[in-house]
Amino acid sequence: MSALTDIKFRNPLSAIERGSRDSLLTQSLREGPLNWSYDSEYPLVLSPEGNSTSWCAFLDDQLIGHANLWPRTLQHTSNHKSLEIGLIGNVATHEKFRGQGHMRSLIHQLAQIAEKQGLHALVLWSDLSQFYQNLGFRSIGREWRLTFSRTDLKVGTGIVKMEVNSLTEAELSSMLASRPMLEWGINRTTDEFRALLGIPETLLFVRRQGAKIISWVVIGKGTDMQAIIHEWGASSPNELLANIQTIICDYNARSLTLLVPGSLNQQWVTLLKHRATDIEEHPMAMGMPLGSKGELAMNALAKSFIWGLDSI
Repeated sequence: MSALTDIKFRNPLSAIERGSRDSLLTQSLREGPLNWSYDSEYPLVLSPEGNSTSWCAFLDDQLIGHANLWPRTLQHTSNHKSLEIGLIGNVATHEKFRGQGHMRSLIHQLAQIAEKQGLHALVLWSDLSQFYQNLGFRSIGREWRLTFSRTDLKVGTGIVKMEVNSLTEAELSSMLASRPMLEWGINRTTDEFRALLGIPETLLFVRRQGAKIISWVVIGKGTDMQAIIHEWGASSPNELLANIQTIICDYNARSLTLLVPGSLNQQWVTLLKHRATDIEEHPMAMGMPLGSKGELAMNALAKSFIWGLDSI
C-alpha cells in the first residue's frame, strides 16, 4: 500500500501523460471499447487547451488517479451578480490503488486548489453519494426526468436533425437564449456550445420558422444520456411536447426522457408531467461549499440548472 504523502498532484505535462490519463478513464469509466477517443467526449476539459482543468495523481511516474476541476461562472439572470464555482468530473482511480484513500486525498487537494482559484463551491455527479457526503458534499437542486412514449397523436412539427457546423454563431446564440429562463445559470459561450455539440453521438434537432430557429432539443452525449433530451429550447410546453412526439415518430424511437429543471415555471412542469408516461424526481447534483461565500453559492445552485452538456 502506497503512502498518501508519496502522491504528487499536477496537470499532465505531455501528450504521453494525457494518453495515459485517457486510457485510465476509458478502462475505469467505460464498459467496453469506444468508437472514438475518450477525450472527444469532453472537448473543453480533456483537450490540450483545457489541460489546466485536468488533475492527475502520480506515484513516482505511474498515474494512479484523475479528476477534472472546471471553473465556471454562475450568473444571475436579472442583475450583474455572479459566483465562481468548480465542476468536478472524470473521477477515476487505477484499479490497483483503489480502497487506499487516494481519491479522498485527490478531492481534498482539488478543494484546496479551488479555494485558491477563488471558487465558492464544488459540484459533481456520482452514484457514490455516501462517499461524497462523508467528504462534505450534499444534494443540491432538483430535476424531473419525464418519459414520453409514442402516442396515436399525429404530429409533424418539421423539427429535423442537423449538424452543428451548419449553424452560425448568431443561431447558436439565439438557441442558448431560448433555453428556459431560470434565476441562475452557468455562462456558456457560442464557441463552447459548438464544441460541446460536436461530442460523438450527440444529436441536435432544430425546428425553424422561415430562417429563424424557434425550438430545438439535444439527445445523447457520447456514451451518456442515450434517448435522453438533456438540453432544449421552446416557446411553450406544447411546442416542446409536439417536437418530442415528432422525433419519436420520425425516428421510430420507443420513448424519450426529458430532463426538466426543478425550478422551472410550475405551469410548464404541471403540463409536462400531465403528458408524461413516467415521472422521476432526483437531485440535480452534489455540491460542497467553499469559503465565506460557499453557502451563497449553494443557494444559487439550488435555483439554477446545470444542463447536460456542462456536466462532466
